[in-house]
Amino acid sequence: MAEMVEPNYRKVMPLPASPSNTKTLGELMQMITIIDSAPSKDITTSASLQGYQHNPQEAWLPITESRNGNTFFAAFHLLCSGIGLQALFLPVAFATLGWAWGIICLSLAFVWQLYTIFILVRLHESVPGIRYSRYMHLAIVSFGPKLGKLLALFPVLYNSGGTCIILIITGGRTLDLIFKTLCDRDAMCHAKSLTNTEWFLVFTCLAILIAQLPNLNSIAWVSLIGAITVVLYSTLIWTLSIAKDRPIGISYGQSDKLKSNMEKFSDVLNALGIIALTFKGHNIILEIQGTLPSSPKQTSYKSMCTGVTISYIVIAMCQYPLAIAGFWAYGNKVPYSGGQGLLTAFSRIHEPNTSKLIMTSIYLLVLVNCLCTFQVYAMVVFDNLEVRYTSKKNQPCPRWVRTCLRIFYGGLAFFLSVTFPFLGSLAPLVGGATLPLTFAYPCFMWIAMKKPRPNGLVWFINMGLGCFGIVLTILIRRVAMAETVELNSRKVMPVPASPSKTKTLGELMQMIINIDSDPSNDVTTSASSQGYQHNPQEAWLPITESRNGNTFFAAFHLLCSGIGLPALLLPVAFATLGWAWGIICLSLAFVWQLHTIFILVQLHESVLGIRYSRYMHLAIVSFGPKLGKLLALFPVLYNSGGTCIILIITGGRTLDLIFKTLCDRDAMCHAKSLTNTEWFLVFTCLAILIAQLPNLNSVAWVSLIGAITVVLYSTLIWALSIIKDRPIGISYGQSDKLKSNTEKFSDVLNALGIIALAFKGHNVILEIQGTLPSSPKQTSYKSMCTGVTISYIVIAMCQYPLAIGGFWAYGNKVPYSGGQGLLTAFSQTHGPNTSKLIITSIYLLVLVNCLCTFQVYAMVVFDNLEVRYTSKKNRPCPKWFRTCLRIFYGGLAFFLSVTFPFLGSLAPLVGGATLPLTFAYPCFMWIAMKKPRPNGLVWFINMGLGCFGIVLTILIVIAAAWTLADKGLKANFYKP
Repeated sequence: MAEMVEPNYRKVMPLPASPSNTKTLGELMQMITIIDSAPSKDITTSASLQGYQHNPQEAWLPITESRNGNTFFAAFHLLCSGIGLQALFLPVAFATLGWAWGIICLSLAFVWQLYTIFILVRLHESVPGIRYSRYMHLAIVSFGPKLGKLLALFPVLYNSGGTCIILIITGGRTLDLIFKTLCDRDAMCHAKSLTNTEWFLVFTCLAILIAQLPNLNSIAWVSLIGAITVVLYSTLIWTLSIAKDRPIGISYGQSDKLKSNMEKFSDVLNALGIIALTFKGHNIILEIQGTLPSSPKQTSYKSMCTGVTISYIVIAMCQYPLAIAGFWAYGNKVPYSGGQGLLTAFSRIHEPNTSKLIMTSIYLLVLVNCLCTFQVYAMVVFDNLEVRYTSKKNQPCPRWVRTCLRIFYGGLAFFLSVTFPFLGSLAPLVGGATLPLTFAYPCFMWIAMKKPRPNGLVWFINMGLGCFGIVLTILIRRVAMAETVELNSRKVMPVPASPSKTKTLGELMQMIINIDSDPSNDVTTSASSQGYQHNPQEAWLPITESRNGNTFFAAFHLLCSGIGLPALLLPVAFATLGWAWGIICLSLAFVWQLHTIFILVQLHESVLGIRYSRYMHLAIVSFGPKLGKLLALFPVLYNSGGTCIILIITGGRTLDLIFKTLCDRDAMCHAKSLTNTEWFLVFTCLAILIAQLPNLNSVAWVSLIGAITVVLYSTLIWALSIIKDRPIGISYGQSDKLKSNTEKFSDVLNALGIIALAFKGHNVILEIQGTLPSSPKQTSYKSMCTGVTISYIVIAMCQYPLAIGGFWAYGNKVPYSGGQGLLTAFSQTHGPNTSKLIITSIYLLVLVNCLCTFQVYAMVVFDNLEVRYTSKKNRPCPKWFRTCLRIFYGGLAFFLSVTFPFLGSLAPLVGGATLPLTFAYPCFMWIAMKKPRPNGLVWFINMGLGCFGIVLTILIVIAAAWTLADKGLKANFYKP
């Protein structure tokens, strides 16, 4: 009995320490982090026995003083504390591990620490009525008082107090960099610079001033600012790194021919240590979750999981580009010493040819992030400092005591930062000891708390990961110790690094396209079961927020999204098929896809009182949840997200063409041109600016502009092509005498693929119809049919002249590569003898059309992004949150366009897989929903067309793969 009571008396409750009570640094910091006190006065005892929610002292401490936090506040804290300067060293790890093993190790570490985060989140309220809101509390309960303190004390100490000290060092030096950058080469200005100690003091004063905010919830908006700044400086660094020219002589691997096996093994462990140190912050996960409300009916688990999911998607979007793009840009030239890895490499190599404004902005963002991150980690220390007072006095800290405690801690942290300014250099050695907090202890805690069946699968996984984490920590520390002794001048400047969580890109985009949640809460489910018009959330989503559209609005959307650059490649198909078969195949494809459009329009309200306003909804209802997602998820994903990415690529390159056309032959003007990456960014910014229009109906006039521009540039191109003289030596058929039958068959299939890809937009048909009003007496069917008829008459008037007139004008000289077919042929053949005004006008029309088309496809994505919020909160998205979502999507699309600038070349292969959306699935949906008489005429037509569409898709994809394998693919990653 005595042994059982004693553990509950021994606590993790720190107290303001005074230098007079401290003999060594370790004892001082131990007093701050963990205090043993009498049972009757110790808050941890009651926490362990009955839960903090039943303890009145709970309401007096900074962590749990306010428990009215929410998912987004948690996400802000996680983002602010979860990404740090350690991520800038990831390219150093890649220089040792190489591309493949670098990505594999980063991904494995990412998944591993994500797993342990969810373990901690789950254990937070694993015992009914008890909330473990501090890492040390959970460690003591799991391992016992003595072993828990022994294992977790130093890691928790270093991750809280040590991080604040390193933030002061980093922030102070960043202040110095800002001052020197602004001074530029002014010697008098440089002479007035403060010393590093004085800059440390300035930073500490700013940090402690902000730290007067009372509790962790009150700094949520500070954390939001920190999250925004870290995302901004991360994005700026990797974007600018790949936009600039790579340094001469870089390589993507270490020269280790002269190294022994032991040295190579040491390098690998150091690389693993860099990756592991990027993921930290587990010691504040429980504290952040402690700010969320909880009740027996609804614990904080679900809210925290959502916050973790949101934040770690963004964290992954920062860390992976930093690692991959940074290594691509600098190879093994990213310095390990110098304090800031990728930022140091960028400053050394590109600062002379980078504007002072950009460099100052990056440094300023780093500074603000350090100030904000300091608040999150320091609040944990402030909480521990107030424990003794509240336990002894049985009352909350007076305001003046709280202020004094925080000033005292700021002074102590400043003193230690000046005393140990090299603390960052010890991160691999000292900080390496904190890795078990992230990778090992949570696994052992799960076994201790949940007691899974010994030697069972769950027990085996957690025991294996925990033991491997301990072994890895020991190996990394031993290597770090050896290198610290050998090269004690090496410096690494860590800042709060990150727990990092995301899913794979596929899962992320699945969330964007289709969100699954509890049926009672998910708008998608209710849409499927009762119709959106009966669901109040219907009025909160961008697609159906406004249903006062009309026939002409629908026609504008259909025209804007229905004609695109793939139509300019139709003459290429004619060059293979010839005049007769070209026209026949184009006509058959046009009639076929028109038939499937009218099927979708009729199925939109095929069940009384239900409106299927999303393609995925109709697929799930028709084929069932599992098969519907399996069949339609990727095509819908590619047609929505992929189209936006291709529009960014096309729009960015068109901006470049406009600039170069206006420059003409002026070499000075050409020298000032932006890189393709920068043009992509300009286009994305313009597109996201327009995308702030609230809903699909509000972009009707944007779609009208898009429709007008696409009709104009299509007409200009084919009209000018047939007016000008035809080039000499053109022919109207391919020379295929030397080709095998397989190659000829492949060419025919590729031609059919070009024709099929010219017809797109089926995945937005239902969304467009969803903007029209409907009532039991008059559904939207008639209005939508009229809109389809009007728009497709105009589409036919554009596509047939492009195909026939273009083939007549250029024959087989229309280039397939380049993505713009007839436009490229016209520019190459007639550009020199065509006025600059006409060429510029065509490019400008293409640019405007890309911007307008982006809005239609992106609005579908925005709708899906808002589903989760409206389902969970049962209220519409605030304007600021809607803006953030759209900026987030724009950033994601920009990143993918820079990463895969060759995506258009993959359209026949990847885009070919989307053809069933247009030619097959609607036919099967009709059979599933309308249930026509089996083997009857209607059944036979739709079944035949659907099956033929699937077979044709498979053949076209195989032919595209064959062509890519034969001709090769220029995969110019990060080099648009």
